[in-house]
Amino acid sequence: MKQFFKKQTIAFSFAMIAAGAVFAQSIPTLEMRRGTTPTNNGFGVGTAPMQVEFLNDAANSNVFSTNTPTKNLTVSFRNQQFTGLNYGSATAISDGNGGFYSTAQNTGLVFGAGPSLATDPIVFGATPYNRYNIIGEYGGAGGPIDNMFTSNPTATGTQLGTGIKVQGSQNTTNAAFEVFTTAQALFGSANGIGSRVYFGDLVLTYNTAVKNPVIHIAGLGGSYRYLPLGLTDVPSNYLSAFFSTELELVNTGLTSTSMFGNQFFQVSGNNILNNNNANPNGGSVVTTGELFNNFGAATGSVRLNGTVQEVVYRVYLKSGTSSNFAWSAQGSQINGATRDPFTGDIWYVASSFDKPIQQISGSVFNDADGLVDNNINQSNGNANPKTNAGGLTANLLNAAGIVVATTAVSPEGIYLFDNVAAGNYTVQLTTLPGVIGSAAPANQLPAGWVNTGENGSTLPGNGTGSDGVVNGRSGTITVNAEDIKVEVNFGIERLPESIPFTSTVPLPVVGTIFTLNNLGPNPLPILSGSDPEDMPTTGVLTNKSVQITILPVNTTLRYNGVNVAAGQLIPNFNPALLTVLVTGATVGTTQTSFQYAYVDAAGKPDPTPATYNIQWQGILPVTLISFDATGDNCSAKLTWVTSSEVNASKFEVELSTDNGAIFNKVNTVAATGTSGSGRTYNSAYAMQTGVVHYFRLKIVNTDGSFSYSDIRKVSCASGYVKITLAPNPVSTSFMLRGMEAGKNQVTIYSSNGQLMKTQVIVNTQGSVDVSTFAGGTYNVRIVSQTGSVTTIQMIKN
Repeated sequence: MKQFFKKQTIAFSFAMIAAGAVFAQSIPTLEMRRGTTPTNNGFGVGTAPMQVEFLNDAANSNVFSTNTPTKNLTVSFRNQQFTGLNYGSATAISDGNGGFYSTAQNTGLVFGAGPSLATDPIVFGATPYNRYNIIGEYGGAGGPIDNMFTSNPTATGTQLGTGIKVQGSQNTTNAAFEVFTTAQALFGSANGIGSRVYFGDLVLTYNTAVKNPVIHIAGLGGSYRYLPLGLTDVPSNYLSAFFSTELELVNTGLTSTSMFGNQFFQVSGNNILNNNNANPNGGSVVTTGELFNNFGAATGSVRLNGTVQEVVYRVYLKSGTSSNFAWSAQGSQINGATRDPFTGDIWYVASSFDKPIQQISGSVFNDADGLVDNNINQSNGNANPKTNAGGLTANLLNAAGIVVATTAVSPEGIYLFDNVAAGNYTVQLTTLPGVIGSAAPANQLPAGWVNTGENGSTLPGNGTGSDGVVNGRSGTITVNAEDIKVEVNFGIERLPESIPFTSTVPLPVVGTIFTLNNLGPNPLPILSGSDPEDMPTTGVLTNKSVQITILPVNTTLRYNGVNVAAGQLIPNFNPALLTVLVTGATVGTTQTSFQYAYVDAAGKPDPTPATYNIQWQGILPVTLISFDATGDNCSAKLTWVTSSEVNASKFEVELSTDNGAIFNKVNTVAATGTSGSGRTYNSAYAMQTGVVHYFRLKIVNTDGSFSYSDIRKVSCASGYVKITLAPNPVSTSFMLRGMEAGKNQVTIYSSNGQLMKTQVIVNTQGSVDVSTFAGGTYNVRIVSQTGSVTTIQMIKN
């Protein structure tokens, strides 16, 4: 919105003054006034967000008063495309009024900057401007006039082109934020005449939801002209570059309506453009008697149709097609002249909207941690994003639960009820639009979403906390005359997913323990899942929360050595502590499984738990717990116990009287066949005196396969006493009693055959410490001094 001239030494003229009268409209509006505290939001180049408070213009006469509750606007930049620029100096310069400023320009979009002058003390430096000033203020002819703007979104007919004043005293004129789009950043780029370049985003954030706000734009357009050295000072000898800022609305669900503007102001769809593509110069008003055509800047007002809290415009700079060159830059030679000044497009942005009388508004937050922190607006101290979950409706219900108003939640997750009559209300969040005068529809969210909480402005903290009942309905909201209720908010979140697994392992035996930590020779996968809020990419659930929903029926599931209960929640899950114990109930099966659900940070479990399946090839065979042989008056009493049997055919008792060199069958005992529980068997044999008898069992399956037990030694004089192990199961240690006198070698093996401990007990009884053992099943083998062998199964808690 600037035009610049250069002769032998560069000189500039500025075109823009405010003129015109105010045409009063009867609709009260909230507007931005020049001189509003803080007076000008600073002076000189800056990129920090700026904020201004809206004031009430009750009669649209530019007589302003404070509005309650406070409404304000913050303007900021986002996604800057040109950074690290070095135009100007960061050195503080006195503004002559006790303040200091810098001419340094480091980004493509800034506040409080303008093109440099030939007389600037800092070469190539930006000329400093007030960051907040009259709409379109920078002096000179051709500036915008009052009737180029409309302040009220509901204005029609003669009210159009009224309500904004750009000429007068500080306390009666409307103001805007000054923005500078730096054309200098494009010099030397591949973007030529007529090109359009993205600079970044302009973000306007209202402190509460606003209905149908009006955006005022002044001065989209600028130029740079110079007269090459040695040429006659006539217009035909000047070289020019024209350019204009253009704005493209990012928000979905909003439409734009042009309220009023000059002949260069164009609203195309959701874009605010300058329709003078040839030479969009800096003046908003056509003037006469000037050496050059210095007008062509777009100025006007556009209404955004819908409820919004954050407005985002993409900012572009477009080169005019009448340009002799695309952009401008310092120190470049054209026809022998050095172009030193720094240039770009100055423009202004402001807003106004209807003064709300009685309203209820709020937001829908994607609340990742639910009510863990008793706050649906934030998670872990960070603000939650807003959402409409793909299609939500807010229904306003009276005290009897009847729908009195309904509105769609905007794509950015906000809603607003306007002109609400005094009374008591609740707000319902659902996918079902209510029917005015009918009972509220069902509380329903899109698939995969659940409620996490609701709150309202009547609660402490103006919206934080919860109303105490998670049901998709707010607490009671009392609306009085001129009552504006905000922060009637809802929290929702998406549910997690658990990952099913099926793994194959070698055929186990009773007592085998599987650890589900993806380690070891036969690694089994770690419980895994995903969650849109907490873990969008599928991963292991280490340190997450897991719920075991269904237990295995033929094995024992343990966590940290303790049996897991159905429905048990495991916080801070550690996969190294989750184990599956193969028991007698596993016999006769080829797999085992359980179900689990990932529980997210909001405490919500996966509603469709995953199945974790472990399968093996074949069926578990006979598992022998013990085999004992005792002498009773030269009668050998043989006893053995099985924990499980699958396809067992028989047990053949074999005897050797030559120190175990040759064994012969002396008896056959039929097996039960198939059983998942323990069985006890007995057999007897008449021994000869003076002979040591060695017994063993041959365990024969129905398919002819077989295995052998350990060997037991007994004689007429052995007087063997049965060895006992107690307590069993064991917590820290156990006692062995009934051993032979003399040295007894005690060895303990894990269920997979690993040697765990060796200890010698020189007595008929002794204690064994197993406090360091992990939970599971172990085999305790006792070999006496005379060579008799006893094996007892021990279970460690």
